[in-house]
Amino acid sequence: MQILNSSELKEWDAYTMLNEPISSIDLMERAASRCATAIIDDYGKKSIYHVVANKGNNGGDGLVIARIFKELNIKVRVSVLDFSPGESPEFTTNLNRLPRSIIEHIDTAENLGIKNEEVIIDAVFGYGLSRPTEGEYGRAIELINKKNIRVVSIDIPSGLFADRNNENTGQIICAKTTYTFECMKTSLLLSGYSKYYGEVKIIAIGLDKRYLSTIDVKSEYLNKEALPELIKREKFSHKGLYGHAHLIGGSEQMRGAAILSAKAAMRSGVGKLSVSLPPSYIKNLNLELPEAMCHTEKNQTDYSALAIGPGLGADKEAQQKLQMALRGRKTSPLVLDADALNIISNDPGLLDYCVGSVTTPHIGEFKRLCGEFSSDEEKLEKQIAFSVKNKLTMILKGAHTTISTPEGKLFFNSTGNPGMATAGSGDVLTGILLSLLAQGYSETEASCLGVYIHGQAGDLALEKQSTESLIASDIIENIGRAIVLIRN
Repeated sequence: MQILNSSELKEWDAYTMLNEPISSIDLMERAASRCATAIIDDYGKKSIYHVVANKGNNGGDGLVIARIFKELNIKVRVSVLDFSPGESPEFTTNLNRLPRSIIEHIDTAENLGIKNEEVIIDAVFGYGLSRPTEGEYGRAIELINKKNIRVVSIDIPSGLFADRNNENTGQIICAKTTYTFECMKTSLLLSGYSKYYGEVKIIAIGLDKRYLSTIDVKSEYLNKEALPELIKREKFSHKGLYGHAHLIGGSEQMRGAAILSAKAAMRSGVGKLSVSLPPSYIKNLNLELPEAMCHTEKNQTDYSALAIGPGLGADKEAQQKLQMALRGRKTSPLVLDADALNIISNDPGLLDYCVGSVTTPHIGEFKRLCGEFSSDEEKLEKQIAFSVKNKLTMILKGAHTTISTPEGKLFFNSTGNPGMATAGSGDVLTGILLSLLAQGYSETEASCLGVYIHGQAGDLALEKQSTESLIASDIIENIGRAIVLIRN
């Protein structure tokens, strides 16, 4: 699912109206009615609703919702903010369709009465806002936020820009739920603004998909439909067709990391797996994962893919292992994780050997590689720049894990949950990525599919666990189920 900026979103509306064709007022009716259905599903017909609407098209959406609620005998009232002159034609049309008895015109923020028992429907500003909310609008938003009640936002929380909020100093609605139209917006994926958008739900409103082929979109939201097709296993296939992966990791202090990665790689479909680890650790591997083989210096082979880092350590021996592996690498796809990234951050010259690789830093490792940042926007810019400059793919782990490519594209993942913020979760992702690369997926395909499978397995694990009790092994146990869901 492509992520569009505010000007592209406006063009998409116009393209749909021209090519469906459909009038602006009818497109508003379709969008708002679908949003109304979603609100009723989530908050119920017995709730008391209060639509707070400005006089533009976002306000028009709110008025349509109010009319639908009234027709369904749902308790609703409307406050129209008369803080500035002028109103959109669509707003005017929908205002005239409402019974006057449920409408109140508000001339100052202090006159906006907010009741604790109400669900506030925020229909003040939409995605087109480009300047901070101040004055009476700012005071009205501040008043709503101070009440600390249930607020739902239509398309985007009022006061929040669709993108580029790092210089936004205005007041922003704090929504419990945001019902955004047709596609995700960048600001609804960034951690710094999560207190504003709450839970985000995408409402399909039937915009013409042909428009998307007319623009070059650099950001995408990874849902199931956006994933690469899974490799189909034929009846007479054999393990040799699904790759031989090589995992380098493990140390006396961190024995579990490599085993978690190895287990995840096997569960993700790799044909064969060899693991390089300290000799004293081999017995543990044989006991916990007898399906894996131990790599020895006498058993050299051309591997389908290589992963380095889980539990590797950062001492001189670990540094030598990494240097030898990177300099001896020919064309095999490569995953770099954990300690491998810490070693590289102290020896940036090693990046010359990492072209075409997949790196998987958490935020601390990212800062060591790319430097500090002052906003989510700057963080993304640094991530993309690092990928382009070093000709590699970077997976920055976290909520809505981001994937940047050497071509400058950016993907946001849609799966996963806070329970996955646990030791070993990243090692599991490394194993999944290694397996997918060994099977023949490209770096971008493996990265997108890998983070989605990883998050989906975590979501499935949460069905039996809590966010507090979920551990990395639970994610591994659900990799198979995650793949089944994707395939089906």
